[in-house]
Amino acid sequence: MEGIALLRRAAEELRAGRRVVECVVLASRGSAARHAGARMLTLEDGTLLGTVGGGSPELECQRLSREALLDGRPRRTTMERGVVDIACGGAQDLGVRALSQADLVALDAALAAADAGTPGWLSVDWSAPEPVASFSAGAAAGAGPRMEGDVYTEPVVAAERVVIFGGGHVGRACVPALAAVDFAVTVFDDRPEVALPEIFPAASEVILGDFKDIAAGITLGERDYVIVMTHGHVADEDVVAQAIGAHPHYLGCMGSRHKRRVLEQVVAERGATPEEIAAVDLPIGLSIGAVTPAEIAVSITAKLIEVRHAHDGDAPHDCPSH
Repeated sequence: MEGIALLRRAAEELRAGRRVVECVVLASRGSAARHAGARMLTLEDGTLLGTVGGGSPELECQRLSREALLDGRPRRTTMERGVVDIACGGAQDLGVRALSQADLVALDAALAAADAGTPGWLSVDWSAPEPVASFSAGAAAGAGPRMEGDVYTEPVVAAERVVIFGGGHVGRACVPALAAVDFAVTVFDDRPEVALPEIFPAASEVILGDFKDIAAGITLGERDYVIVMTHGHVADEDVVAQAIGAHPHYLGCMGSRHKRRVLEQVVAERGATPEEIAAVDLPIGLSIGAVTPAEIAVSITAKLIEVRHAHDGDAPHDCPSH
């Protein structure tokens, strides 16, 4: 569980009258395992959700969080990974605090804005005796989470949506794999016996629609990730030809290189530009020799993670979580 999913769970706990403590990476330097914005929740019953990077720093964060559950006092600390984890360098500034009903007001506002597609950000002034979150609507200056002086700020955005056209064997395997890495998954299929929510319990939405007229069932946007794997080549071509005009953040289709040549001709005849056609990822997924539906789902999920973080394959990697 990451990102907005953790904020949503924190709000649920507060709304139910249960205590919850958050540990947030306020800033980092060097090869820290997680950077600003990474969050771990400690629930009233001791359940831990999320991670700030594992290893000794996380154990310390857990200890401080348990103390905060008992006394309610905020804590800030800096963990030098070069000291506590010999193999890793870098440092993390961590903030630990028990959330309050005042935080719930800010969280509810932030979540409502994110669900409506409205940009906004949460801020916490850590110089206050009892730091409390506040929410501001609108686009924040600067990109991601950051610490400026004693004020920590992070943007709040809805989880990226993946729309899977086709609920066959691979589609079914993709849903839990993508949901596990915090994509919001929508499944779209034209078969009444397939487009059933009970078949896809990890999906946010299941739509019974027409592959020849997807706009009647769903509106695609520029933030969406679109995966096309219907029950036939013609349906794949129909969906790609329609989806391509929405300019989604990612558009991939399952199939062979020969299928790509055929699809390129078909969608070009339907008006797609060479640039739009070039943006279609086919064959879909990372080339890891995947064969089974579960393996293909892993390759597709890995590809979408790569797109999400815009990795070029040569970027240096931080010290991994444990």
